[in-house]
Amino acid sequence: MSNRLSRFIQLGIVGIWLCLIAVLVYRHYISGTELSALQTVTGNQFKTSEEWLGVYFQNKKIGHIRTSSEKIGEEYRFTQSGETEVTRDGSTIKNITSFKCLTDLTYRIKSFEFENRSGDTYYKSHGELDKDNVLQVFIETDKQKKTETIDIHGQPYLAATVKHALFALGLEKGRRFSIPLLNIISLRVTDTAVEVRELVPVKAGINVNTVYQLKIGDTVSWISDGGITLQEKYSSGVLYLAEKEAMAKSKDTRTIFDYLAMPVLKTNKLLSNTDDLSGIKLKITGLDIQRYPLLNEGRQVLTGDILEIRKENDDLLKDKTYDLPYTGSDMDLFLGATPFVQSDHHTIIYNSKKFAAVEKNALGLARFLTSNLYLTVKKTPSFHLIPAMEIFNMPAGESNEHTVLFTSFARAGGMPARMVGGLVYLNGHFYYHTWPEVWVGQWVPADPTMGQFPADVTHIRLMEGDIDKLASLGEVIRNMKIDIMEAL
Repeated sequence: MSNRLSRFIQLGIVGIWLCLIAVLVYRHYISGTELSALQTVTGNQFKTSEEWLGVYFQNKKIGHIRTSSEKIGEEYRFTQSGETEVTRDGSTIKNITSFKCLTDLTYRIKSFEFENRSGDTYYKSHGELDKDNVLQVFIETDKQKKTETIDIHGQPYLAATVKHALFALGLEKGRRFSIPLLNIISLRVTDTAVEVRELVPVKAGINVNTVYQLKIGDTVSWISDGGITLQEKYSSGVLYLAEKEAMAKSKDTRTIFDYLAMPVLKTNKLLSNTDDLSGIKLKITGLDIQRYPLLNEGRQVLTGDILEIRKENDDLLKDKTYDLPYTGSDMDLFLGATPFVQSDHHTIIYNSKKFAAVEKNALGLARFLTSNLYLTVKKTPSFHLIPAMEIFNMPAGESNEHTVLFTSFARAGGMPARMVGGLVYLNGHFYYHTWPEVWVGQWVPADPTMGQFPADVTHIRLMEGDIDKLASLGEVIRNMKIDIMEAL
């Protein structure tokens, strides 16, 4: 890794707070409506927060960052720490960075501390801003110590405090403005351009949240409507991804699944109470239909470019259920383990036996798993494709995680199950989605992410396979168009 990139990562760890800028009143994205008016947010609404991000370069994990903010009396305290490992001239160098700052309730800088250690070199600084806007900074490196005094004009912000200062400005798609930032390395104040590029609807279970795509300088950031940094992309190729603490600290590199890049298809009609629909008729264009034979299987009937989907009859399903485990020899493929479906893991087996002891037939177990996972797995999209045991230990995720865990328990309990992917309707849009199907004399879709069994008729099945195969559907559906012709 180049010296330039290594230096960039050191400075980038400090700059991450620049992108934490979008806690807005607007909470839900509803198709066909305008965004709510943005409102001023007062300092009293800020609470203690903590975030973890994994740091990647060329899809390889190189470190992590922890950030936090806290209101203490009449001050705000911001802290950040991070570790990265970079390879330079064949040697691996560890970078350790820490940053703290205090501001008043208007986010005016009062003091800051910064320290970076990289191999045998280090850089420390401590700055204090007095009431006359004179900044005095004490600097220590592995080679020298010095003091600098700078007259500051106006009220610039540190990268750590700018998020809060921008609350009152409001963020609307297409809005552009600039903000003065103090660089604690160069000690210069520069105007940084900010552009609100997109408002992206992101599905999380049965809810849809807004994510704000911002361009801040040469960085592109995705911020949740709860003010959480989800992803940042730097021009150097460095990538930051929101992760749980354990995953952020792990040095393992997992397959990245960029759910923010998944296409969202707006529909021509709004539907309500989709769980009550018995059928739906859709017109599908922009897809090479011949490549997806599962479009025309089971409850899905394809005629030309017209797709009809009918919901299963509960009484007929009851007649087809069977005691577990399944005893036929034709479903071995859908009873075995895969790298993601860890149905052979002792923990999965132990729990599935407990479930099956209560729900002794296939239909009962399918319903139990659907409701159980819907209630126990937190609906938080993930940037990684992870196996069942990691999901079990950290029960959070969106459709990929719910599907993998359901399928693992089902197969371990002796019920044939397969994973399928395609699209699902929610609030005026069709989204990328995965779900399991269980064998009850026919393939019946379950949706533990949305708490539906059988799944509603807006689930459009395109393909079957392990989760890494299904995750490739993003490019497939990008050019699709779906028109709702009839909903029954």
